[in-house]
Amino acid sequence: MQWMIDIFKYALVDFMLQRKVKRRYYSDPRFSSLDRSLLKSYLFKNPYQISKRYLRRKGAEDINIYGETPLTTYEVIAKEAEIDRDDSFLELGCGRGRGALFIHHFFRCKVIALEQIPLFVRLAKKITEKYDLSELSFICCDMKEMPLTKRAVVYLYGLSLSDEEIESLVVKLKSFPKGTRVVTVSYPLTDYDERAFQIKKSFSLSFPWGETDGFLQIVK
Repeated sequence: MQWMIDIFKYALVDFMLQRKVKRRYYSDPRFSSLDRSLLKSYLFKNPYQISKRYLRRKGAEDINIYGETPLTTYEVIAKEAEIDRDDSFLELGCGRGRGALFIHHFFRCKVIALEQIPLFVRLAKKITEKYDLSELSFICCDMKEMPLTKRAVVYLYGLSLSDEEIESLVVKLKSFPKGTRVVTVSYPLTDYDERAFQIKKSFSLSFPWGETDGFLQIVK
């Protein structure tokens, strides 16, 4: 019974968010086609259930951790981080890849999106192939395997990560070139290593579960 309640709850949230997306972004025909194509591939595939099944097979303690950043929030992140076409946007845990498609389309930059769930990556890759998006890459791997990227803007949602997992990511992130911009949600990386990062600013971000702070920091 609980799984039916979850599906209904998430379907309602998605419906309300999608109304905003259509009003704000679907006036762009190209993006409308991209986004609709991705959503159509999930017509009979619930991403929340896909994530649960994957985490259950892995033996994860918490299998109810899937969540997506709204596209309107990606827009705020991109503007606050001042992303331009010369940047590389590196997303650590991209889910279905809607945000990666959004950033690539509207901000014209190279995007590398990492995701551990194979089905999400396979379906996202079909969209890049269909629309010949050569500067958008989806990679199925653990986020700790992130590639070093010049002029990177890194986005880490990471609320479900343990302190040990975050500390492991911090070790990799602080090896990025000086000036690399990193956006995190709800906590700054200076909580884990204040010598390696400098907070440039914080700003408000909206998620289905409420408002929180986003932090823009740079690698020292």
